[in-house]
Amino acid sequence: MPAGNIAVIESAKLSSEYDKRYVVVDKDSGEILDDAQGWGYKSIQKAYAAYSYKTRDKSKDAEKRAKKKHILTWLKEHKDFAWLMEAIAFDSVKCGEPFNAATVKQMLKENNLDTDFTAGELLLVWKTQI
Repeated sequence: MPAGNIAVIESAKLSSEYDKRYVVVDKDSGEILDDAQGWGYKSIQKAYAAYSYKTRDKSKDAEKRAKKKHILTWLKEHKDFAWLMEAIAFDSVKCGEPFNAATVKQMLKENNLDTDFTAGELLLVWKTQI
């Protein structure tokens, strides 16, 4: 179902005077598409976020896992660079400077390392490992 064909509305059935609850409905038919397992969502934003997550393109999940595994393998093969990232990140935080994708990109360039993934992707995966 297209994402533009949904709306989040307050559910009179699930809400109380002091506790508003929201459900995702089909705009055309009024059919309830998601009601948080009968409890309703506490906010409109949470309802949209949950429905988007539930109806996402799951074929891309396997692609993301494969990319992460590839980057983890690269980090294991380049342990010296991973240690350097940790040292520079520590120094950056200590000095109040940012440690971001631009920093990692510069580090890759200075160490003559060419990757088939971005510095930002490397940084995200590296952060999950520390």
